[in-house]
Amino acid sequence: MMRWVYASALSVLLVVELVGLGLFAKGFFPYKKSIPGFAGREDQPMDIGRGLNAPATAQHVNSGVSAEPQYDRLVLMVVDALRNDFVFGNESGMAYTQNLLRSGAALGFTAKAQAPTVTMPRIKALMTGTVPSFLDAVLNIAESDTSSSLKHQDNLLWQLKTHGGKEINMFGDDTWLRLFPDMFTRTDGTSSFYVADTVEVDTNVTRHVRPELERDDWGVVVLHYLGLDHIGHLAGPKSPLMRPKQREMDDIVRTVHEIVADQDRKRMAADAQAKPTLVVLLGDHAMNEIGNHGGNSQLETSTVFVFIGSGIAGQPMADHGRNALSKLLASNVQQSSLVSTLALLFGVPIPKNNLGLPLPELLGGYSDRERLHMLQTVSAQIYGLVRANENNAVAVDLQQIIANPAVYAKADCSHIDTAGSQMQCKYEAALAMHRQASSNTDVSNVERAYYEFMELASTHLSRASSGYNLQLMTMGLVLMAATVLGFAVLCQFGGTSLIHFKSRRLAVSLPAVGMWATYLLSTLSSSLIEEEHQFWYFWVQTLLALRLATNGGRYRTLAQMAAFRVVRAWNQTGQFWAGEPDVRQYLNAPENAWLVWVLAVVTLGAINAAAWALHRRYRRSVLWSRAFRGLLAYASVCVLAYHSDRSHEGLTLGVWKMVRACLPSDSARLAQSVYFATALLAATSCAGLRRAGAYVAPLDALTGVMPLLLLLSRPHNFAVFGLFFVIC
Repeated sequence: MMRWVYASALSVLLVVELVGLGLFAKGFFPYKKSIPGFAGREDQPMDIGRGLNAPATAQHVNSGVSAEPQYDRLVLMVVDALRNDFVFGNESGMAYTQNLLRSGAALGFTAKAQAPTVTMPRIKALMTGTVPSFLDAVLNIAESDTSSSLKHQDNLLWQLKTHGGKEINMFGDDTWLRLFPDMFTRTDGTSSFYVADTVEVDTNVTRHVRPELERDDWGVVVLHYLGLDHIGHLAGPKSPLMRPKQREMDDIVRTVHEIVADQDRKRMAADAQAKPTLVVLLGDHAMNEIGNHGGNSQLETSTVFVFIGSGIAGQPMADHGRNALSKLLASNVQQSSLVSTLALLFGVPIPKNNLGLPLPELLGGYSDRERLHMLQTVSAQIYGLVRANENNAVAVDLQQIIANPAVYAKADCSHIDTAGSQMQCKYEAALAMHRQASSNTDVSNVERAYYEFMELASTHLSRASSGYNLQLMTMGLVLMAATVLGFAVLCQFGGTSLIHFKSRRLAVSLPAVGMWATYLLSTLSSSLIEEEHQFWYFWVQTLLALRLATNGGRYRTLAQMAAFRVVRAWNQTGQFWAGEPDVRQYLNAPENAWLVWVLAVVTLGAINAAAWALHRRYRRSVLWSRAFRGLLAYASVCVLAYHSDRSHEGLTLGVWKMVRACLPSDSARLAQSVYFATALLAATSCAGLRRAGAYVAPLDALTGVMPLLLLLSRPHNFAVFGLFFVIC
């Protein structure tokens, strides 16, 4: 009978736990209202400024004509993790791009990305103008995921293909293929998750550049390079591989620019109606000081826009003893601005859920009337989103504005309390000022009114889309905390108490309950995602200290505490202390390169020695034992060769050169050898499992996977794996 009571109680606790988790998830992942369908020509508003000197009737509004597109073709060159100082900084390797910017032949901006700064949500934002969510960051990991596809969401590529009649081709990161199925005519996708590859992943894209661009049947070409991002993950932004990779990307910019410029001259000479090609160099996100990304730090969100093409009228910049481009590091625009800007330049409808403002610097080639109509078009599209999200915003009566423009233009919107009504007021005021403008007056105040409305609406809607429902999150946390408490009470009365009041385990059991309780509270912190490791640093050391005080094993526990402290100081992580001094910085100094390789050799030797001692002690099958140790030794040497070849300061000893000559010649073959050896290690470990015993089997498995983990790590982190053995 009691068993059924406890089973029922556990079932109730499980249901309460799931309900609490669901409420918390619903509050943490906010629901974003969007407008379904795809924008069409019929959705574009007619020019309210037409017939400036004619009677104010709606017929004049309906006679507006959209401006002609300025460009025929588009090249989007996306360099993954391209931080702004990689292009604009003093130590940049992109000399050709910098010369274009200095001469005024290109326009550059620091493009601010929004968290999460990972590829999939950033591509979504770049092509739809929307605000990404952290759920997109989770889906970014699943290479087979199709739930995040933009096939049924309005986006810039769909508009360019459907209303612009463009043939679109893509080469590079296969995330584009998952997001835009059936969009591209010719493709060659590469996986972004083999971060150890910094060469082939870009060569696979570059080999298509000249053959594709020299064809005459394309309208849009997307090139997405991953190598620079992989270098950041492997060795950080200060890696000796970074400047050569920047120069490689700069050479591709030169190649693309020269090819399209030559083609444009020929096309425009043969066809008077032909328009030039626009080249856009951009990054999807940036990287922090250790080469990672995903958060909201200044470095991770500061990427670039560089617009190159005929008609781009940049401001020539002379250095005068200092890098004049450094001012572009502070020339911030929102990354979502790309969608509306390109839609206007190519004369296609703006995607319905766009929140980006057009870049005024790129609209200078249009007349005042055309430019105001463009701003009216973007404002009308954004106001459609306002109406979808705010109950207080209602449809605007254009006939009333045309009949009484002075009344609406002078309206004071600052005293309106509700956000929806305030945004409607500013929108109506901008329309009225537009209606009042004449061809011989300064229209800058009208442009300013449109931008004030768009900035207000975009900021408000972005916050609403990325904000949290704290009420639901609190309810979920309360239910989950009640579940933990109920489980503790159930165990107490069931005879398997979690808290042993008369036992020496009190010091460990009670803090364990406190650990989970404080973890629940920590979920209320806005910094949990970036700094969760600090929570575990504290509690691991606390539990080790309590075990030292209660359970004996003093020397082993002290060794574990010391090793854990060293591991913690090895790499500064998170956001707040990412730039603080650590062991990694010391080891990466050029004068300490020898120490990195000494530690790497010692670590690999210790792992092999541990495997040798383990097998001799437990007398496993001689055949399988020798096979295991031989494979482990071979994989370890391949790992060492792989990292040495990829480093500018690798091993140069004569003995090592002899060993290296016996191994595969290129890095890709070395990596494949390690993967293959790891699979064989797993097989030999399983083959001798019956003779292994409960103690040696898990250690065998851990030792066998070490070469693969070291292959995917960085040389300065090898010693951390040795310390990990001490902790375990």
